[in-house]
Amino acid sequence: MITQESIGYKYLLTGAFSVLLAVGYAQEEKGQVEPEQQEQQRPSEQHGEREPITIDSIDVVRDYRPMLADAVKIRRSPDMRINRQALETELRRIAATTYFAKNAFKKPYYGRLLERHREATPSNIDNYRIGYLAYENGEYERATAFFEKLERSDAFYQSSVIALGNISLKAGDKEAARNAFVKASELDFDRALKVDGLFNYAKILFELDSPQVALEVAREYVTQEPKSTVAANAEKTETPETLLAEILLGTSNFEAAVNMLETFSNRDREADMIYQKVAYYRGLEFYNERAFENSISLFMRSEEFSIDPRIAALATYWKAEAMYEVRKYGEAVQNFSRFMRMPAAPETDVYSYANYALAYAAFRSNSFKVAANYFERFLATDESSMEENVRNDAIARLGDSYLSLRDYGRANQHYDRLINGKAPNQDYALFQRGIIQGLEGDNQTKMSTLRSVIEQFPNSNYADDVAFEIPYTYFTMGDYDTAIEGLQAMIDKYPRSSYAPRALMTIGLVQYNKEDNEAAMATFRRVVEEHSTTDEARQALRSIENMYLDGGDASGYVNYATNSNLGDLSKAEQDNLAFRAAQTLFARGQYQAAVEAINAYFDKFPNPIQEKHARYIRGVSLYRTGHPKEALHDLNIILNDWTSQYTENTLLAVADLYLGLEQYNEAIVHLKKLELTSEYKASYGYAVTNLLVCYYKIGDMEQVLKYAKLIKAYDRSGEEDIAKAHLYTGYVLLQKGNSTEAAKEMNLAALKSQTVTGAEAQYNVAQLHYKAKRYDKAIESAFDVINNRSSYDYWVAKSFIVLADAYAGKGDAFQAKSTLESIIANYEGEDDIIPSAKRHLQKLN
Repeated sequence: MITQESIGYKYLLTGAFSVLLAVGYAQEEKGQVEPEQQEQQRPSEQHGEREPITIDSIDVVRDYRPMLADAVKIRRSPDMRINRQALETELRRIAATTYFAKNAFKKPYYGRLLERHREATPSNIDNYRIGYLAYENGEYERATAFFEKLERSDAFYQSSVIALGNISLKAGDKEAARNAFVKASELDFDRALKVDGLFNYAKILFELDSPQVALEVAREYVTQEPKSTVAANAEKTETPETLLAEILLGTSNFEAAVNMLETFSNRDREADMIYQKVAYYRGLEFYNERAFENSISLFMRSEEFSIDPRIAALATYWKAEAMYEVRKYGEAVQNFSRFMRMPAAPETDVYSYANYALAYAAFRSNSFKVAANYFERFLATDESSMEENVRNDAIARLGDSYLSLRDYGRANQHYDRLINGKAPNQDYALFQRGIIQGLEGDNQTKMSTLRSVIEQFPNSNYADDVAFEIPYTYFTMGDYDTAIEGLQAMIDKYPRSSYAPRALMTIGLVQYNKEDNEAAMATFRRVVEEHSTTDEARQALRSIENMYLDGGDASGYVNYATNSNLGDLSKAEQDNLAFRAAQTLFARGQYQAAVEAINAYFDKFPNPIQEKHARYIRGVSLYRTGHPKEALHDLNIILNDWTSQYTENTLLAVADLYLGLEQYNEAIVHLKKLELTSEYKASYGYAVTNLLVCYYKIGDMEQVLKYAKLIKAYDRSGEEDIAKAHLYTGYVLLQKGNSTEAAKEMNLAALKSQTVTGAEAQYNVAQLHYKAKRYDKAIESAFDVINNRSSYDYWVAKSFIVLADAYAGKGDAFQAKSTLESIIANYEGEDDIIPSAKRHLQKLN
């Protein structure tokens, strides 16, 4: 006898169909789920497995293919007919204007110039040096007098022209400044100075409202701008300059435009409007490439700037479509609904189609009442503007929705519309009519109707469905001999049908139940050998394993599983062994070895059984070994599927990865999914704490305060998380000029945390005391960090600097200097500590 424990034979069902479509359909036994309960449960396809129905100790729960396989929404492609030339012209203007407005005029300099041009004439060097010192001291008339003495013979002259341009700016004479900068840009004594001249010339032209000429100069600037010297094998680094070059030189795409505009904070409304558009169009490009998760990210970014109502509506619509594609049906429903409420939605060419799309999303999330409602709305629109194939598909799905709600009368009405209208999918409707008859307990009429499908439509796509369904109905009626005869006939006639392995499994189970072990073993082996890539093959392999083990012949199973003549079966076993080796390495934290093992696994098995888990292991291992960009390849494949059991852990890994890369906008996208998805509540605390940090990093202080409040109120927040909330609240209050309340928050953070968060907070407390001239308290707080939080070198060193400042404030210059000199002599970090200490020391000298 085969039980769930011994064979585990089980077919996956989706949603409510697992209850509706098992054991002859008509036997609605205890545990029957009402439609209202179905709406509430909404099981995802990832977790759609139910306990099997047992008939005479044989576990048989069958996937009902027609209703699911045919429920495929007719996919539309976004309209990419845009005036790209006009958009790119506007983009070039906005990008260049914003870039030059955000960057200051290039200043003259002396030290680096002397290093590069020691061969210059001594008189030029001397006059430039004196003029430069006067310029730095704000003595512009004196500086002008010396700069004008330079001869036109070397780079010092070229730099003096840039200096004279800057002096003209100080005097408000932009025309004179422009003339100076254009002159400097035409000189060839020093390439870097020539580029500085071009930059200043372009910038002054934008300020003088000469955008057309400014763009030409800007284009020349980006072609001349010196590139950083990097190793030959280093990856290309995107900077505002390289992105601007791509845009101005016409080699850019929407991705470069999005990336460049995102480098600018506090953009004006015009720049935000162009960002809204290019982010939307970049999202469409991702959508057409089927990179749906990436498209969602771009649509979300576009939605943040709802300046153009039509673009805002379209971004919401296509975001919903992308969410449907990644099987986030609940969120797709929400976004389709939101789109339809937007004032600009009726002006779009997708408005009428939105009812159909929303209905499908609801159907896929098992919200059949909602699905029926919106299919009805869609079919109520003007049929003349509706594609016939879409209309017929909507009618079929409307019938399916009512069937799922057990409203068989209304389901039949819509199937009859297809049959009576001689629609191309009328064979499907006739098949469904037979299914309903079975659900109503009339199996004889059901089988008669199913036979008529083949009689009327001999070339129907549902011929194999009928060939399986009829003997399966005999099976549910207990007539196993007739069932096996019919299933075998189905296999002989449709050997390539997806039902063939299911039919074989059913035959094998009946044989085993009749204690015909030899025949059952042969049937299960046939499933493995002929259908090695199917779920049934894995079920059959487990059945074979259990049969060997039940007979006490473990070695026989090993010999069978490793027999090279068994082709796919042997590979499946080797697949599992190879994968488990990598899994063990990963569990031990041997990440580099795990990457190598997974690489070997993929090399040996081009279509591996454990692909998703293997990609997760390799992605996380690559990230742990310092290869974040390579890691994203595997991790994004998992996220684009969205049904994997590794999705939550992958989201955590990708969020952590982007945090490490300081790409905070991307990190926010993934952290928000962890925050808002109910299945991922275990990761909620991690998500909100890191969202707090991300929003601070991108300068969104209102969101910082929002998440700080959430963390403080969350009953599962740890002391460290609450401390971090107080710390960042303090930073926001400091930016608002409320140092009193900021000090309270910093004190609370320092009290709650004994980690780096506490050290950072206590340093800020010391700094606030110093700024308020409470020098003794500043010294006390600084020593708290130095003595009690000595593990955190950076904040200890920062506290020593505050300590020195406090000594100086009290008039103890000797102690202040000694403290700073000690930092400079002993600190080993490569950050801002030593330069800062030197600056403070210089002020004391």
